[in-house]
Amino acid sequence: MDTTLAALLFRASEVPERALSRGFAVALAGWDVPAPRLGIAALPGAPGWSAAFYTSGTGKGEDELEHVVELFEDELSPAVAVLDAAVEMGAPAQDATVLTLVRSEDVLHDEAWRFTAQGFERRFVREGDTGIEAGVETPSGCEVTEVAIALPEGAGEVEERAAVERATRPHRGSTFLSAALGIPLLPALMGALFALERTLDVRLVEPDPASIVAEVGRLCRVLARVEGRGAVPAPPSISGVTQPAQHAAFVGAYDWADPADPRDVFRELSIGAIEGTLRFLRADEIAALEGVPAWAAAARAGLYPMARLLASALGGKGEGATLALAPDGERLALVRGGGRIDAAGPTFGELLRYLSLGWSRRSDAEEDLIGALMLRARLRCEKG
Repeated sequence: MDTTLAALLFRASEVPERALSRGFAVALAGWDVPAPRLGIAALPGAPGWSAAFYTSGTGKGEDELEHVVELFEDELSPAVAVLDAAVEMGAPAQDATVLTLVRSEDVLHDEAWRFTAQGFERRFVREGDTGIEAGVETPSGCEVTEVAIALPEGAGEVEERAAVERATRPHRGSTFLSAALGIPLLPALMGALFALERTLDVRLVEPDPASIVAEVGRLCRVLARVEGRGAVPAPPSISGVTQPAQHAAFVGAYDWADPADPRDVFRELSIGAIEGTLRFLRADEIAALEGVPAWAAAARAGLYPMARLLASALGGKGEGATLALAPDGERLALVRGGGRIDAAGPTFGELLRYLSLGWSRRSDAEEDLIGALMLRARLRCEKG
């Protein structure tokens, strides 16, 4: 049985759920995890507090423990990225407290962090190279000591477990968080774990049409453009492929007629396989692909055209490529000459956020976000 538990504790009044999803996605950007999820539930006995239980979908037992320990100990940990995301979303997170716990019983590991705007504190008990060790870490340094276990002569397995529990309890991360919250934490976490209220997918950018409109609005503000200017509805279908709702939302929100930038091209892009100069297709350019034999392979794959990667982006060779949306309105593909289809890397929403960040003066948190967008895109391209 897998006994690894990884949880982030937060107040909903300080950290919106969208910040949880974004923060974990930023922290996980370089990890090849197939199905990261957060299970959300109120924390019994701690009014206002909730727990987000993380699972990676990568494996069980020691593999999962190794993953979550490294993830939660990273300099850009989920807790740090969640707080950054909450601030960016306008939440009152400057004064927030976020707690994390990584715990396993099969391999003794009980590690907790407390993050605030003033700094952090970490307490842990773990199996070291020479025995059980306990540690305390703050911004001023880390102190690790060996935990002495007093065993009576001839003690059996039950007595040994009890002695280990007595010796380690004062140093455990779960003990530290119990004191911080004023409740017995482990029973509360078990109660929350078996009463999950909802599950969150871990995403850098949400894929729904409303989120696409919000990302377009952000891009228009960055470029000092007017939302919806010159918008002409795109064809509802091309070569039998229905226009995704996300693309229809994009067309209605984008500025298609900026007099200060009539060519409307985005140069020097580098995210996944999208490298060089990109231009979003107008309605008549999309309509021109109807029934074109060269578009047949893309149509069979259910792809809808939305942008052009210009030939100059490919070193002046070839015919460039068409950027197309998958039927889910989220995934992007590059349709190259001869009908070859490659993974583009970013999702539609991620590409829009990358564009707005690329033309912005970025904060440290936004630098982390654009780095995460590029890492995820590259990883998807490597996996094909």
